[in-house]
Amino acid sequence: MADTMNDDREVPGASKHPTITHHARGPGAVAHALEQLVRVHFARSFVQGLKPAQWHALRYFAVMPLEERTVTAFARHRGSTMGTASTTISALVRKGYLGRSSGSARNSGLFVTDAGHELLRDDPINELVRAIDTLDEQERAVLERALPKLVGQMGGDAS
Repeated sequence: MADTMNDDREVPGASKHPTITHHARGPGAVAHALEQLVRVHFARSFVQGLKPAQWHALRYFAVMPLEERTVTAFARHRGSTMGTASTTISALVRKGYLGRSSGSARNSGLFVTDAGHELLRDDPINELVRAIDTLDEQERAVLERALPKLVGQMGGDAS
């Protein structure tokens, strides 16, 4: 009987594409694990009547300095169009989670309301934070160094 466990013959119809094949180790395995992590977090971010992009916006406006709390800066940070950013922000303003400073231009003066801060207590990202907190210090340090580099390599804003 032939040993098929180490059989390197091609399987008809099998993909040779490096991102479709199974990766037990190496960059492909990391990419697949990151994709799965993002999918799980994304799926769990449709809570409290918000979409994932709205949670992202709420977090952004809660921590950014005043001069960065604009539709333009948020669009740049998110890597989206002004229209998409504006739609996300308008929904949060309508729901009472973001406000605009009185007398401010439409593109400035955005702030998280008390209701928005209250909602952030139940932010779905907290589940991810708790999962990361289970890693040991060395594992967290590796992620802290590596993930911003990966985001930058993909053309995103690592801040």
